Amino acid sequence: MSSSIPEFLRTSVKVKEVVNDVEIVSFKVPPHKFFVNEELAYLSIPLNIDEKTLANKINELKLGRKTIEKLYAIRLDEEAWHYRELELPDLYSNNIDGTPMEGKGNITYSLYIHINGIENFLKIVAFKYTSYIEIDVMRLAGYRGIVRYLIHF
Repeated sequence: MSSSIPEFLRTSVKVKEVVNDVEIVSFKVPPHKFFVNEELAYLSIPLNIDEKTLANKINELKLGRKTIEKLYAIRLDEEAWHYRELELPDLYSNNIDGTPMEGKGNITYSLYIHINGIENFLKIVAFKYTSYIEIDVMRLAGYRGIVRYLIHF
């Protein structure tokens, strides 16, 4: 007998892509609702929370609690009706460096991430609102894409 409760935290498909003649190890990001283990690193950086705590919060979705939700993950080089999965670099399998930026207004965290020598490959921005935090992960190198999360805790 199988369970009808979905697993919200899943394993990802790894791919190798070439961006600006540099090989990058990336993973495919589910378009909405579901998470992969590699995404936890992207969320733990601006929230300053360990990945195990984030995994537990994601698993609370099975109980009906919306503590963390992914609104969407889209490629901006594709038409809406031609879907191809967004790929983000695996932060543990590539050489990374970062440049923090000053936050203004409701921006609580802003960081450019350089991957394997490619400057400003990604940008992570966290916005603080009264009842939630919004985190945007923007892919800037190669094709453009964005992943948007809402955190309610």
